[in-house]
Amino acid sequence: MLHYEVFESSCDTDRYIVLLHGFGGNNRVWKNQIPLLQKKFNVLAITLPSHGDSELKLSKMGSTLDVVVGEITQVLDERGIQRAVFMGVSLGTIFIKYMEMRCGSYIDKAILVGALGTVGKPLRRAVNVFAKIGDKLPFPVVYRIMAKLFMPWKVSKTSRKVFCKCAKALNSQEFKAYMNIFIEHFSLCDEFVSRLHEENIYISGRGDLCFINGIVEEADLTDAELVIIEHCGHVCNIDQSRQFNDIISELLDLE
Repeated sequence: MLHYEVFESSCDTDRYIVLLHGFGGNNRVWKNQIPLLQKKFNVLAITLPSHGDSELKLSKMGSTLDVVVGEITQVLDERGIQRAVFMGVSLGTIFIKYMEMRCGSYIDKAILVGALGTVGKPLRRAVNVFAKIGDKLPFPVVYRIMAKLFMPWKVSKTSRKVFCKCAKALNSQEFKAYMNIFIEHFSLCDEFVSRLHEENIYISGRGDLCFINGIVEEADLTDAELVIIEHCGHVCNIDQSRQFNDIISELLDLE
């Protein structure tokens, strides 16, 4: 089973919020949000395959969305969670959106942080190349390049540092396996936007240059709410943690 941590609420509640981190990350990316969320929710922070303390390796499991989501729902069933609020960042949003398409009964509301929506041909081609040769590349160099590519701004310095530190748990083989997850996600984007998802809330940074256009389009097509944070990059819960916390406090009535 996937590794996970439970942070019990400071009030008497059976409500849960499920957190899914991004590619190369782990549950440390939520350290500024967990104490706030505990005011009203029990917090279930799940570690994705090949990351952090997870003993499950994506390359050994079969690198498909269905397999990973099956592992996530196994954790939910283990904890007796039938329905919850979900919040994911970057890669984590992919699994939440897939759950909405295939097993949506688990999701009460979804907060998609730095979401990966539809992307242009250049990025798709790059992912396809990485999927073919990713296990032959010097991985430490690759994730430093990725950190600078997706988080180029000065305000994202802490996000880059966290990513590069956490990503050491990965290796080139697991990196290649995750490229297949991204490719599968791209192929399902048209299906996702063909339905309404009013329960979704997108929170993204204005400076998330790789993904902001796709996020705006996806939110519009699915009738979801969109919140854009100025002076902020891809991982906006770290880049602008105070403003981000103010936003989720209002959205989830945490005060």
